[in-house]
Amino acid sequence: MKKVILNHESYLMYDEILKFKKDFNSLKYNNIEFILFPSIQYLSMFKDEKYLVGASNFFSSKQGSYAGEVNLESLKDMGINYTMIGQYQRIKIIGETKQMIKEKLFKSLNSKCNTLLCIGETKGSKKGFYSIKKEINMYLKSLDKSNLKYLSIIYEPKYIVSKLDIVKLENVYNKIKRYLKNKYNVNIDVYYNGFIDDENDIKLFNIFDGIVLNKNGTSINMIKNMCDKLEKNNI
Repeated sequence: MKKVILNHESYLMYDEILKFKKDFNSLKYNNIEFILFPSIQYLSMFKDEKYLVGASNFFSSKQGSYAGEVNLESLKDMGINYTMIGQYQRIKIIGETKQMIKEKLFKSLNSKCNTLLCIGETKGSKKGFYSIKKEINMYLKSLDKSNLKYLSIIYEPKYIVSKLDIVKLENVYNKIKRYLKNKYNVNIDVYYNGFIDDENDIKLFNIFDGIVLNKNGTSINMIKNMCDKLEKNNI
């Protein structure tokens, strides 16, 4: 079953998320599994829904005097059991370091949360898959390997802005899957997050285990159009 990950980031206002929730609850697809990542302030609105809901950010320390932060314990207490870590925007704009990402990764996996880790080479990188492999090893070093069953990867190539090389993307997908299997002995889902258009969305779904929709994931019409195509093509 393919996954469609809806990462709302900070796009929707309160009235908009109310309408989104109503319309989203009416969608019915047999072979698609949604994972919804609303803005952090709206998470409680989806506490009792049957679909999967995740948090796109949390604080790596436990409960305590951390003004303005949201700890993972409180999210799990609401029934939130998916996290997303290492998004490029949080590195570039918020200034998250690799050490901060690793701390959140360990926290999430040790808490047995289904964890989506974003990785991907930057624009101008000449090392190709070597940089991705190095990033994987850095994040997973010293991790309890029994917790890897909770891990998924979001491949987030930061060099793609307008044109997709489907052959190259499929090559990277296969290399990530093969490397994780050979080195860590795990079969891990790998999702795609990046530029996507009407010409390539079906091709991407044929390669990856799922797709991340950011701003497009706030539009019911765009979600419906894509999912209708997936069902029509028996993906």
